[in-house]
Amino acid sequence: MTEVETKEKRMSQLAHNILAQPESLELVLEQQRGQGLEALNQAASLLRSAKRVLITGIGASMFASIPLEYLLCSHGVDAMTIEAGELLHYRHNAFREAVAVVVSRSGESIEVRKLLALLEGRQLIIGVTNEPESLLAQSADVTIHIGSPPDEMVAIQTYTGTVLALHLLGSAVTNEFEAASMRIEGLRAELSQLVEASFEEMRGWDDFLLGVPPVYLLARGPSCASALEGALLFNEVAKAPAVGMPTASFRHGPVELVDENFRGIIFAPEGDTQDLNLALARDLTRFGGRVRVLGPAGKSITGLQWCDVPAIPETLAPLFEIVPVQVAALRMAQLRGISPGSFRYAAQVATDESSFSPPKEGCPKT
Repeated sequence: MTEVETKEKRMSQLAHNILAQPESLELVLEQQRGQGLEALNQAASLLRSAKRVLITGIGASMFASIPLEYLLCSHGVDAMTIEAGELLHYRHNAFREAVAVVVSRSGESIEVRKLLALLEGRQLIIGVTNEPESLLAQSADVTIHIGSPPDEMVAIQTYTGTVLALHLLGSAVTNEFEAASMRIEGLRAELSQLVEASFEEMRGWDDFLLGVPPVYLLARGPSCASALEGALLFNEVAKAPAVGMPTASFRHGPVELVDENFRGIIFAPEGDTQDLNLALARDLTRFGGRVRVLGPAGKSITGLQWCDVPAIPETLAPLFEIVPVQVAALRMAQLRGISPGSFRYAAQVATDESSFSPPKEGCPKT
């Protein structure tokens, strides 16, 4: 296979995974309402009675966990998300009494394996993974199988599948599972429309993305997951620098870098802080920067470019608002002549904390 043919094959794989999300999320919903319902309810019961909830993962798995933390905290549950590597080496002693929710697409990455050895038998573990035969699945006290089709490249449908599975878990904790399931089922048509529209408008990103410094992705609340995952997508898919961070933190210093070269993506779903996010978007435009707003385009603001996302509750917004960013990262790879999603250094599953093994051609990172 020639280099051009390889690039085209990878392009179609990544694009296919983005396009397949409405169907893959339907499978995740079917799994959690069917074969996975007993495990989901068991996990919800453990979290409902827990004094503290510790949520951990790494990379896309950790980012997908952030909306669950916000959902639980909004209902008075003492929950915290900590990156698995930091938890392993520095912070685990502070959470000995917590129920641990360990999230890992592969269930086998090195930090997860070491954490399981540390936590198993010491505290209750809820495993959330897409691999039912993995070490995480076999070691956890309760295992939630995500049920997403696997991604051939970077985490796309497995990322949104994890967001959905964890949203349903949180809804079960708050005794709102049926209502949440029905709401998601009713949103499938809107998700399909968003995916199609994002591809139709793909070239509209060209002037925004090409030849610019790092893209800043800014958000508040559950959408911080989208900002961090979006930055990761630009890194992995297009080998392009990007920064994801909370909107408030950006205001306290980093705003000083804004000039005519600045590019920002601001997530502004419906909710208590939407107006704060839009206020920042207006200011960044006034300072000479260029901004794309991802949210329901119900407010007319001169000078802002919108990516219209359905008006849905904040805790569900990360399931939708990441789609335009997935397409933008794919487009940036095209513009830069990058084979999207191929990895130069990272292996399919990280098995060593201190060195990199050469990745196999075409292997996805986990």
